Amino acid sequence: MTTRAHVLSAATALAGAAVLLLAGCSKDVPALNFGSAQPSGTRLAAQPPSGRSLPLAQWPHGCEVLSDAEIKAILPQAGSIKRQPVKVTIINFDPLSQADPGTTGDVPDGGCKFGFGLPDKYESDSNSSITLTFTAAADPALVAKSYAKDLARAREDATKYHKEFEDLGATLGPQGCYTDDLARGNLTCHQGPYEFEVGGTSTASGVGEYPKADRNWSEKVLRQVVRTVSARMP
Repeated sequence: MTTRAHVLSAATALAGAAVLLLAGCSKDVPALNFGSAQPSGTRLAAQPPSGRSLPLAQWPHGCEVLSDAEIKAILPQAGSIKRQPVKVTIINFDPLSQADPGTTGDVPDGGCKFGFGLPDKYESDSNSSITLTFTAAADPALVAKSYAKDLARAREDATKYHKEFEDLGATLGPQGCYTDDLARGNLTCHQGPYEFEVGGTSTASGVGEYPKADRNWSEKVLRQVVRTVSARMP
């Protein structure tokens, strides 16, 4: 015959086992560590003809521009790094003149989304990303003009649509950078023969709570990506 005491004893034992099981499954999430730019990849040294655009066949391959080591220099805990090409469509810089053959059209891998995982209470190998996209590759004088137009348009749109705008000038390394939405923190920059954009996001708890998370990601990660890539540009 089972007594009430025996039933209570069995229930207590089961409850204790459940607590032990949960304790064994739980784990402390390590603090998120942020590093700094340590350029180590090959030099990006496009040589477009004077006053001309670079042929699309000579554009950098977006997914080869940022190495695993360079990502880990900024985010030492990044794991399961994966790359997804981003297509870029290029039009003529000067609509009043005919573009050189092979300088307009699609660049299937002109950009790249780098996805990876960072420590979080909810395990994920894809809770974070960096997207790097080239938007121009041409004579530096042409790129500078293109960037100036983009900068002026972004400034005007920020005023019109009440967005936070910041012209960072050359403070990040390239000849010029700006962000037309501080809440998101995406960056547009130019250096030598290249104009490029850097964006991304993370839901890892160590980045911070919404809505500050995107700005923290920009300040601690995206700006270091800009420093990394621009240091290898002419």
